[in-house]
Amino acid sequence: MDPDGKLCYTRDVDDGQGAIYFWVADNTEDEHPATLAGAAALAVIDNFDIRAACMHLIYAAHATQVDRPWEEEIVIDDRQIEAYLGLQKRTDKSRKEKLALIEEIAKQPCKITTYITWPSRGRRKGFTVEEGRLWHILGTRYHYQQDIFGNKEIAGISFILKAGLWAKYFINEDGGQDQALSQQATLSKSLLESVMSIWQHREGAARLMVWLLFKAQINKQHPLSVLTLMEVAYGQEKVELAREDLQLRKKLANTWDEDLFTLHDRGWRLHFAPDTYPPEIQPVGFGREDSRRPRGFFEKLLAAHIWITPPDSWINQPLSPGDGETASQALEAPPDEPLEEDVTLTAAEIKTIRSERKWSQRHLASLTGISQGLISMMENGSRSITKENELILRRVFDYM
Repeated sequence: MDPDGKLCYTRDVDDGQGAIYFWVADNTEDEHPATLAGAAALAVIDNFDIRAACMHLIYAAHATQVDRPWEEEIVIDDRQIEAYLGLQKRTDKSRKEKLALIEEIAKQPCKITTYITWPSRGRRKGFTVEEGRLWHILGTRYHYQQDIFGNKEIAGISFILKAGLWAKYFINEDGGQDQALSQQATLSKSLLESVMSIWQHREGAARLMVWLLFKAQINKQHPLSVLTLMEVAYGQEKVELAREDLQLRKKLANTWDEDLFTLHDRGWRLHFAPDTYPPEIQPVGFGREDSRRPRGFFEKLLAAHIWITPPDSWINQPLSPGDGETASQALEAPPDEPLEEDVTLTAAEIKTIRSERKWSQRHLASLTGISQGLISMMENGSRSITKENELILRRVFDYM
């Protein structure tokens, strides 16, 4: 509880010299929403799951493609979200139900507000970011199609977003060279798909994947503490309870071993520090051959260290709005939405409309999901304009 009685999450920076605060709100429309307390706040938080973290990362990946993400808008289509999160595999839901789910997931990070006070570090002055939204949804555009009886049905959704003022300091290209503020990592579509495929039955492994996205790419030289990893995966309270209860210790250790297997099965590389993580406390099949564990194994396990490295393919195939065909395919029209037979948008028209609106090619790329290089080639006539790309461009031009 904060001094006003609102439910709040706080994390100290530099041993209390600064802090980051988070609250939750129920709506996604007001510029400065009323944050919630008590049962109302818990009701919002209870709807959050690992998909909220995935959406935050997706928004951040798109925001890095514009120069001033706290001022410039980005557009994300339901088809992109569906592809990023592997939702096309959900055959248990109708198209309408799936769109409702996507809209709910897309709004989760936008219900969070934040206040930041950051201390001075070296030559960089400290700063304060007044309370504001983590992400703003500026508009939601619904795309409709007609059935054979002439009834309109929703066929797609486009979300128009903007980052909060925090982005000026944390994903600002000019400030990105300061590693004290920025932890840069590659966000892979494969990582998002893996998280989405396991989070309901292997939540600890899913949490580790999201956290290791940064840690494993930034901290390559030193192994990670099992205690730290367990607290990330299961929470500090559960780890402390396991220290006092034999059955909980066995259960948590088994869960830890299963989560390591889950990572290994999805291509993550595990290397156990030989001096602290000997074979007798490693999972069965890695080092340990006997299903029984030695006396005092749990404290030894918590003191152990391990390197966990994501697959090379994940790092070499980043998720990015500038990924060309992959990103533009994710922005295709819904399959039941008819496309025009002939392309009518010309290279000159694309360049003229873009110039009239004072958009750079990079900005248009961020709005459409079509790579900047492909936009350049379409404008100079060296690459033809497909029907799919014309539809994407017209959607953005008509809306914006």
